[in-house]
Amino acid sequence: MEALVKFYPIHIEKEDKHFFIPCMDYFNGEEKDAMLKEMREFDRNMIHEKYTRVVEEHEKQ
Repeated sequence: MEALVKFYPIHIEKEDKHFFIPCMDYFNGEEKDAMLKEMREFDRNMIHEKYTRVVEEHEKQ
């Protein structure tokens, strides 16, 4: 766990500041909007699926 605690903040910063943002320059506005739409839809579905499972597990009990 100690190794992960040291690794993740550096890794996340590297991804966010030195990978993700520079990569966005390769996409036009329409492509960026489409990616954001897909990400929002994915997140919305993921949360919905998670809490559906929580409710189903609760109902089993």
